[in-house]
Amino acid sequence: MKVLEEVRRLAEPLADESGYELVDVEHAVLGSRMVVRVLLDKPGGITVGDCARFSRRLSDCMDMNQIVPGRYQLEVSSPGIERRLNTLDSVARFSGRKATVTTLEPRDGRRNWEGILIGPEDGQVGLRTDDGNEHWFGWAEVKMARLVMTDPWKRGDVPDRGGSK
Repeated sequence: MKVLEEVRRLAEPLADESGYELVDVEHAVLGSRMVVRVLLDKPGGITVGDCARFSRRLSDCMDMNQIVPGRYQLEVSSPGIERRLNTLDSVARFSGRKATVTTLEPRDGRRNWEGILIGPEDGQVGLRTDDGNEHWFGWAEVKMARLVMTDPWKRGDVPDRGGSK
């Protein structure tokens, strides 16, 4: 856990400087090597070039400060289409999009909920389910929240490619 805190401490100001949002810092141990993952985003989306530049800067800082003992692999990437929502700020940013919420404790016999994200409001996140009902969860009750990729073909949002009329 100390490694994640130190990487986050170094990554946050670098991300802010570059106009990026530091979404998350994760790690895994693979054999004798540690993998450190840093997830970034920015308005309009993060590019491969953004990730490469950030990776070089963060790697230099990590090496200089000797954050990770031994060998490590640094991966910098986008949080992806089905990104986790780790803060109420991210809930606000993606309000109106389809999401899933997993609660720590069951409510009405279930822990997994899916619907359109609403909120936040007074420290709570809401979902409007397909049946039109709203369900509100205190942020402390939420184990995980994640965006859900929607299929534009199902909604008829197929882009006009200039085909036959």
